[in-house]
Amino acid sequence: MSKKQRTSKNSDYIYTWLSDNIHDMIFNNFYSKALLFISLLIFLLLPGKLLMAQHQNSFCYQPPEWENLILVDGLIPDSLESFLVITNRPYAPEQEEGIFFPNDIASYRRVTYLQIACSGNKWLVKRLSNVEEALAILKKDRDLLLYVHGHGKSFPHSIQRAWKIQKRYDISVILFDWPAKNNNFNTSLSRVRKCNENLYNLLLQLKSYRSENMAKNQKLSLLAHSLGNYFLTHYVVNGSWQYLQEPFIDNMILNAPAVRSKEHGDVLSHIRFAHNKYVILNKNDKILRGAHLLTSGKMLGNIVIEPIADNTNYLHFTEIAGSEHNYFAGYHEFEDRHPVVYPLYYELIHGKTPDLGSPYFDNFKPRQFMILPKVKK
Repeated sequence: MSKKQRTSKNSDYIYTWLSDNIHDMIFNNFYSKALLFISLLIFLLLPGKLLMAQHQNSFCYQPPEWENLILVDGLIPDSLESFLVITNRPYAPEQEEGIFFPNDIASYRRVTYLQIACSGNKWLVKRLSNVEEALAILKKDRDLLLYVHGHGKSFPHSIQRAWKIQKRYDISVILFDWPAKNNNFNTSLSRVRKCNENLYNLLLQLKSYRSENMAKNQKLSLLAHSLGNYFLTHYVVNGSWQYLQEPFIDNMILNAPAVRSKEHGDVLSHIRFAHNKYVILNKNDKILRGAHLLTSGKMLGNIVIEPIADNTNYLHFTEIAGSEHNYFAGYHEFEDRHPVVYPLYYELIHGKTPDLGSPYFDNFKPRQFMILPKVKK
């Protein structure tokens, strides 16, 4: 059940209980009934915030230490919720520090396929032999999301984020992990260019997997966050776009893209492997303003410089997100409190078409929508 459905169910339950008991509360044993009602209200409405805080403090919701990552040879039990990781960090199980995926690029751009699950106070990491074995762990009763993380992420940090996305949106995540834990932003830019072919090959593999293995009602979407979007624009610049002309991705979500806004329209128009493209941005995003200074170019995650891209909608979070850079992983209260933020991401991630005709969206320019804090009168 989605969070929106759960909130609606709780509200309906409270309304029914109040309707059935209001007469008794007034005329018969008022104080005990009133106390019971208040307790019920606290139990049903406050857990949304309390459970969120509790989850944030639980082991699996925090980036783990390397000592908590355990390499396993046997099967990961089906009872544990696992996800797929493709990383091009070097596999170094013999390192004394226990950092078996250091922040570097593997020799010859070799990728490693992993099945990962969080269990108690341990993360189980199983190395898979090849792409066929890797894709075989994906479930056919859930939609799929290819997630590409941004700058500054270690391997433990990126797997924790992927796990959190999978839990929050009830989706099967395929994480593309790359060596992003760099003090120098330009180093990360260089590594994206060097690793770009790894993501391109993964896209080709997923294209074949969808046509041969996925159920007809399954969806496959892509979410790239921050500098992860540079993989997509460089895919165009290096010419790979010519070889993926047929759409097989339902929704491509460019979230807070740390790519230059100037001429982005022409670049993104060359990406044709997605049925629909969505750019999510925040004019006041302080992280991207810093990236603007480092790269001498205004970031698409801050501002849309026209002309815009074909088949692309632009969703502006400026009026509700403050100066935040990440507003899809559940770190901020407004992500759950605002009526459209969670449902919007849920629908995009599940390959659906969101209702941009809602009164919370101001269509202020063609294909550009401002999310409003309140319904426009």
